[in-house]
Amino acid sequence: MALDTQNCGAISAAWEQGYLFSSSKNRGTVPMTFFKCRPNWELQACLEKVQAGGVDPEVIRTISDSCEMLKVRDEFTNKASSDHSNTLAKVYSETFKYDWQADFDQGKTASVYKPFFLCGRVQGQLYKSLVSMQRAKRVLEVGLFTGYSALSIAEALPADGEIVSLEICESLRILAQGLIKDSHHGKKIRVKIGPALETLRRFSEAGKQFDMMFLDGDDKDNIEIVKEGGTMLIDNAYVMGSAYCPSDNNPLAHQLLKVIRSRPYLHRVLLPLNDGIFMIRRMNDVERDVA
Repeated sequence: MALDTQNCGAISAAWEQGYLFSSSKNRGTVPMTFFKCRPNWELQACLEKVQAGGVDPEVIRTISDSCEMLKVRDEFTNKASSDHSNTLAKVYSETFKYDWQADFDQGKTASVYKPFFLCGRVQGQLYKSLVSMQRAKRVLEVGLFTGYSALSIAEALPADGEIVSLEICESLRILAQGLIKDSHHGKKIRVKIGPALETLRRFSEAGKQFDMMFLDGDDKDNIEIVKEGGTMLIDNAYVMGSAYCPSDNNPLAHQLLKVIRSRPYLHRVLLPLNDGIFMIRRMNDVERDVA
């Protein structure tokens, strides 16, 4: 799933200023948790400022050690988690090498996409595990980007399984399909081009349902598209930290939680991975009666 481009201004600024990343050519080797965990790059930004401001060296050293501890923790998490497939590694690498500015300049994309729109290896492996645990056969994804999450999910689907990925940008479909063509799991991925909200509405009206649904932060739960016993995962639930940073004063960041909490029939848990992942199921699928 791609990161919602309307909610990533702060992290884009951090990216452009180089926070957390010594050089752009090395960014493809940095764990994705660096890019999407706001406290990481806020702390790094703080370090940059104190280093330039003549602050007590002991204070600088403490902040620097804290930054390094976060990096080492994320690197350990990556190493401890299962590796991704060769094709996924290619998708990841090529996403960082791709000239996104050129696509925007040529009118292929509505904004300048960034490599950190990827979900990343740990999150991709989490999706893969959840799909296998759910024994899902039909999955819906909103936001294809370069196909990393779609292929992660497809690798866990049975031979006759399918993931339908909704994407509005035709150039992304072409790019993603070119990157995943070497995987025999690619045949399980079907891309539908067009506005996601319209497609979701048509699916709902037609009674189409899926075992699992993956989407970016939204103010609608769309649970009717998920089968009984199914699971919905909403990425970017922290809205790049705006959901828990009072200084951002972003009411939209709280809208998703407000909507979900207003539905007592939903069971929810917010996983603090990357930019936050809401896992939502129907309450009667989670809480059982006592015999």
